Amino acid sequence: STPQHLPQFSAVPALRCVRGPPPSPSFPSSLKASGTEDFPPQGGASMGRRAALGAAVLGFFGGMRAPPPAWASGGKLRLDDAALAKAVKKDIVENQFMVTGQLTRGLYDEKCLFTDEIDTYALDKWIDGTQKLFKNDYSHMDLDGDVSVTRDKVEFRFTERLQFNIPFVPLKCPLAGKLVLTRGADGLFTSYKETWDDPVWKVLLSLRP
Repeated sequence: STPQHLPQFSAVPALRCVRGPPPSPSFPSSLKASGTEDFPPQGGASMGRRAALGAAVLGFFGGMRAPPPAWASGGKLRLDDAALAKAVKKDIVENQFMVTGQLTRGLYDEKCLFTDEIDTYALDKWIDGTQKLFKNDYSHMDLDGDVSVTRDKVEFRFTERLQFNIPFVPLKCPLAGKLVLTRGADGLFTSYKETWDDPVWKVLLSLRP
């Protein structure tokens, strides 16, 4: 049964990290990982994706196809299904975007909302928080299966090993689940929905130094 006394997820610690240089793009040349300096600068020291989980850790332990690859207005990309699947795989395998925050921003609507089992975040908050919490030599993600692409969505299963960038106590845990990226009328991602295989309390119990 689920524990009755779980930590509150309201307080978010002011975690900091050093941003590394952006990786060199390989497919195609116009596709670049964001969360670096490719697009307008991000504001403030806002946290983001799963930052609330970081706070919990501290509390717990104390049809139609778009045209071929081309730039659309505003630096956004319109890709056919095959090219989109390849771009998403690149974000997973090369950019490790769910643990580094380095996604291909041209695939996302600027108003895209990122939702996980904890909270919902705006695009820049998700990028910033993911980098601050998980970008390190240990954290890693893998594609579990293949990337499925339809006119309405892209989805895939993932596994992760996470290390929280928490001073003095770099706690680690495994995580697995499914990600669904909903596509708007223009083909851009308007929603990021992350569903974990295990409930939050069980993820917390799996944390180890």
